[in-house]
Amino acid sequence: MTHRLTWDDFPPVVRRRLEVLLGAPVERTRSCTGGFSPSSAEILTAHSGRELFVKAVRGRDNPGSLQLNRDEAAVLAALPATSRVPSLVDSFMEGEWFVLVTEVAPGSLPKQPWTAEQLDMVLQALDALQALATPSPVGGLRLVTETLGPDMLGFDRVAADPPEDLDPWLRDRLDELRAAARRGIDALDGDSLCHSDVRADNILLADDGGVSLVDWAWASRGSRISDALQLLSSVEDPEGVLGVNARVDAALDSHELPHRVGTDVLVGVLGFFVDAERRSADSSLPFLQRHRRARRDSLLPLVRERWA
Repeated sequence: MTHRLTWDDFPPVVRRRLEVLLGAPVERTRSCTGGFSPSSAEILTAHSGRELFVKAVRGRDNPGSLQLNRDEAAVLAALPATSRVPSLVDSFMEGEWFVLVTEVAPGSLPKQPWTAEQLDMVLQALDALQALATPSPVGGLRLVTETLGPDMLGFDRVAADPPEDLDPWLRDRLDELRAAARRGIDALDGDSLCHSDVRADNILLADDGGVSLVDWAWASRGSRISDALQLLSSVEDPEGVLGVNARVDAALDSHELPHRVGTDVLVGVLGFFVDAERRSADSSLPFLQRHRRARRDSLLPLVRERWA
């Protein structure tokens, strides 16, 4: 079962256009897991073995998802062919449907919970990609400070209207946390190409050790450390076996940045989830609030550890 649209939901005219791109009738389809959008995430396979990945959505399903798919199509069209990113095949509007078609990225999602080997593999791949993508080869992108910055001001919004069940540790430090988050936003400024939505379900690991990043709707320009810190903020490690805290410091050390930068950025990310979790749920994004709550609860211990 999936919360996403599937091949069966597509009108005949969209199916025909996709089969032309595929070069043959669709023999089977497979819905990909992960994500929150109602947009399809379908792998179409022809009898010849040719495969394509398709995102399709209508504005009435979720207007934000349609715009994000448009944004991703524009980014994929501008990415250099050398990037380990699925190539754009086509994007088109057919009636009320916007359809994005790419090649299929090799591999599978990282294991959950993460293994140390896979986590290090992805961190190394992020650093290698951004070494090649500094300055950003994609023009016209907004800065990370503009795309993620407003979200990272969550503690400002929490301080203006504190929820009754706000964690006491946070409540006692709201002014300091607000200042830290603002420093964190400033620290993300830069001119590297950043994915800006790095989490497990946007990563594919191939058998040859290759790492592919998918879902580039939030691409922006920022610090070379931005994506690594975002990824590490998403890693749940309740038993401490992955040493996330030490990996944050190691990533900062590799770019000669003070450890406080990591703390400040993670505070900003935590502030987003503390604020966002209390918002009204969007019925078209049924799993989003649960995700936000889990991220808040897993990130708070890491921030407290670093703060100390």
